[in-house]
Amino acid sequence: MSSITLYPSNWLYNAGVIGLLRVLESARKDVKCFLPTEGMIDVPYSLLEDALQERAGDLPEPLNNLPVWHWHYIQTSFESNYGSIADFISNMLKRAERANNRDQLKGQLKCKNFKYESKEVDCGDVNGKVDKIWEKTFGRSAELSIDTATGEMVKAIDPIKSAYIYRKTVGSLFSKGGFYQNFYNPSQFGHLNKFIDLFTKEKILKYSGSPSTSSCGFCSEAKFEVEPINAMQMSSLFPVFSQFPNAYWQNKEEAVTQICSLCKFLVVHHHLALTSLSDGSEIFINAPSFQVMYYLNKFVHEVFGALSAEEMRNKRNILATSVIEYATKVQATLGVWAGMNIEVVSRRGNQIEFFSLPYEVVQLLSDRRIAGLLSQIGEFSIMNRVLDQDFSRLMETGYRLLRIGLKPYGERGKSENDFINQTLRLEKNRRDPARVADQIFELCALIEEKQNRRKAYEHIYGS
Repeated sequence: MSSITLYPSNWLYNAGVIGLLRVLESARKDVKCFLPTEGMIDVPYSLLEDALQERAGDLPEPLNNLPVWHWHYIQTSFESNYGSIADFISNMLKRAERANNRDQLKGQLKCKNFKYESKEVDCGDVNGKVDKIWEKTFGRSAELSIDTATGEMVKAIDPIKSAYIYRKTVGSLFSKGGFYQNFYNPSQFGHLNKFIDLFTKEKILKYSGSPSTSSCGFCSEAKFEVEPINAMQMSSLFPVFSQFPNAYWQNKEEAVTQICSLCKFLVVHHHLALTSLSDGSEIFINAPSFQVMYYLNKFVHEVFGALSAEEMRNKRNILATSVIEYATKVQATLGVWAGMNIEVVSRRGNQIEFFSLPYEVVQLLSDRRIAGLLSQIGEFSIMNRVLDQDFSRLMETGYRLLRIGLKPYGERGKSENDFINQTLRLEKNRRDPARVADQIFELCALIEEKQNRRKAYEHIYGS
């Protein structure tokens, strides 16, 4: 077998594939070379096989026993969940500053020992230093600021930073309350070899011995060994159907009762495709093309993952902005077929919701000229007119901005200045509303041109 072909399926599977691409990219593999526009991807078998077997390289003992995939899965997961070690420590100290009971938070800053065969990582010395810095920060004679304490803790942890990242990540992913709780026994977290053995080539690429084996509920194939889903291992993803039906693809219980060894491996990457937002939710943009999903979720993670609560916009705007980014920055088009089914999957606790844009709107946003103008304007108020397909009000906004913009600043009335401030958030636009008006008129002309072409096409070939 030269490659493994993966086709877009349900959102959980798709997120797993995008998460795997993030891990491979972290390992400096060129994932873009097998992201064609057709939708599916062909992952070279040798690439996946080597990642599961080759040593990761420049890591201290005993972590140097980790294969490439294992280490980069850990590292990417830590960065996705916490950022850097400094980010993690700073956030914990800030939480402790506001908390009444700080003991639990101090415990979370410490690292637990682990070993590989006879080689053990002893975190006792580092944990002792963490205790002392904590006491200087929150004790009776507190003398350190949060920023200073963060710097001192980062310095204390630095000698075992790779071990710290490994141990924290295993705990966050597989402990109670983690994404994959019960995936393996917490008593084994202290044994590095158990984590390595959990994900081996033999277990993941486990070929089916019988052609009559039931097909997988995710990839619909029986190429790899299929088994019933273990709800204990993935209780947050596949709980009792009657209690959490929207955990299942299209609310069909029978669709996810079986899973193959490869898809089980893919699903444990899905958290890496989610972007945490300041409103407490996590989102993933789902589409019929892995290339589209790869870029849209990359844009979401880079742009919206860092926004504050005040800057956060609704899910519709996130999806629209991501489509605009894709259209303006990627040398490809979304394609008519892709524009029919692009959605935001939003998860908050046990609740999953889906947000989508009308087909006509996606077609407008994926037009590179329209997307480019919306990106240049950069105003959510203008984009919302397009999302609402309220083009008459969009034109009216342009006319009003033009009338106000042609007046000297000192001659504008209060209501006119209020309109500018309510409509335009960017200072460059507030200074020159007439320029924005010209951009709006050009935008309206492009939209009308796009609509006329579509109507002409439908008249000739049918809708």
